[in-house]
Amino acid sequence: MLFRELGKTGIRIPVIGQGTWKFGEDKGREQEEIEALRFGIANGLKLIDTAEEYANGGAEKVVGKAIQGIRKEVFLVTKVSARNCSYKGVLNSAEASLDRLKTGHIDLYLQHWPSDQYDLSETMGAMVELVNKGLVKYVGVSNFSIHLMERAQFHLGKVPLVCNQVGYHLNDRSIESDVLPFAKENGLTIMGYSPFGYAPGVFGMKGFPRVGSQERNVLESIGVKYNKTAHQVALNWVLRQEGLVSIPKASNKEHIIDNLNALNWELEKEDLEQIEFNFPFSGIS
Repeated sequence: MLFRELGKTGIRIPVIGQGTWKFGEDKGREQEEIEALRFGIANGLKLIDTAEEYANGGAEKVVGKAIQGIRKEVFLVTKVSARNCSYKGVLNSAEASLDRLKTGHIDLYLQHWPSDQYDLSETMGAMVELVNKGLVKYVGVSNFSIHLMERAQFHLGKVPLVCNQVGYHLNDRSIESDVLPFAKENGLTIMGYSPFGYAPGVFGMKGFPRVGSQERNVLESIGVKYNKTAHQVALNWVLRQEGLVSIPKASNKEHIIDNLNALNWELEKEDLEQIEFNFPFSGIS
């Protein structure tokens, strides 16, 4: 497994984690989801990302069951909803997440989205209290602009902002214009979600190239060279960025194995240039 430092903490986390969006929505799949998470952990994917919004806490409950007995092996990330970002709301949400996750602390706690209701001074003030109480180790944000990251750090004071979780994939490279360079310059980790594209209609962006499309053919032809799939090529491309880790969703063992096969090899310059040509950076989306 390849590791990268979380912010400037000295803590090293896997470059590929396990996302849990949609986990907990179907009770009939719960055992499969638990087994997938445990399989991933056993194979080095010890970073698990979840959120109170996923299945109204259901995903956290699945994660809580999956990590029982192996909590010390896991780097656990969860998120507070923007609607709960008042001072008391953050504290209450953290306590509820801890209960669902059946753990005494959260390794990395993120504000899920910027809030229109509550000022960052409230939210980050509560984050500081959680750190001081030992309930949260590290603080981050999700879907934040440079300006909001700067404001969050101001209100955190001496508690460092270590991470911004944002979408990043071949058809959404918008963070390359500002957020990613800022993070690199300031020692923040970028945690990229949806490395294979968003669900149809989400954010009005393209999903993963469909079979038979020119974009898919490019990825598949490159994959033949390395004996890899189009998805593995795409994930390897995402992970070329220093200071970035990725959290693809993987609800079964086959997906986890596929994700692991994106590691321990590098795309050659000519292949990176071909990807660049077919998936051009178009600035802020």
